[in-house]
Amino acid sequence: MHVKVSNVVAAFGLAALVGLAQAADNRIFNPSFELENPAFSDRPEGWNPISAPAPQWVDASDPGAYVRTGSKAIKLPPSTNPGNRFMGWTTNVFLPDGSDLYDPDYTYLGGTVKVSGYYLVPPGQALANDTVGIKLEFRREPPNFSIYTAFEFAVPIAATNGQWQYFECEVTDAMMLAVGDWPPYATSVSILPFRWFPGDYGAGPLPQGDIFWDDLSMTQGDEPGPCNPADLAEPYGVLNFFDVQQFLASFSAHNPEADLAPPTGVFDFFDVSTYLNYFSAGCP
Repeated sequence: MHVKVSNVVAAFGLAALVGLAQAADNRIFNPSFELENPAFSDRPEGWNPISAPAPQWVDASDPGAYVRTGSKAIKLPPSTNPGNRFMGWTTNVFLPDGSDLYDPDYTYLGGTVKVSGYYLVPPGQALANDTVGIKLEFRREPPNFSIYTAFEFAVPIAATNGQWQYFECEVTDAMMLAVGDWPPYATSVSILPFRWFPGDYGAGPLPQGDIFWDDLSMTQGDEPGPCNPADLAEPYGVLNFFDVQQFLASFSAHNPEADLAPPTGVFDFFDVSTYLNYFSAGCP
């Protein structure tokens, strides 16, 4: 017997499991861009646009906008002139009291930094002719704020056909050591989704394609693997809505990772019930 996902949600209320979710150790403030900056209504709190007004903070109700969770996301359209040759969104923003920045904390040689998130390119579009990705700027202790070193990671897929694509990049202690020994050491890292066009606006191909970003995360240290069969989505070791969402997608596609109960090859309420039991058990 095969069961429609809509029936699964209605019968078992999987969305309600969000309330059971454990909080991830995400060091980014406002990682899903839902909170509005009290001083600037056109940007999310803890984030600033670079080369405004090209970068956009979009709402799910905006025409042509894409949002993965909640009602907000950020958008980077292709560059159109030298004034927005480099554009992005950055956490390098002062707190309201001016004492520090929203940049996530970093411990020098304290373990691998992992930054992840989701990006989308609308159907019929493809990123082309520029560099698009996430830049990590490792900064020294305030009031210095100078950049100790920086790394750029380009998105691997230029056309996602309107589907959200998981993105992940890492900076290891070995990568930091390879930079050299230049104290004072970095104590924070700016998270910067960006795009950069080095070409000539008067000749040759111009940048193409819009990109939307949502649900970013930064952690440092060893990352756990899945804690049980319900832990389907990264970050592992945390059970939340993304695990439920992945189960629903796998159940609908008859993916073996959702086939949790016998008989094998049959996707039914026994698989759903087993998933609920794993999810309710939580991670250690």
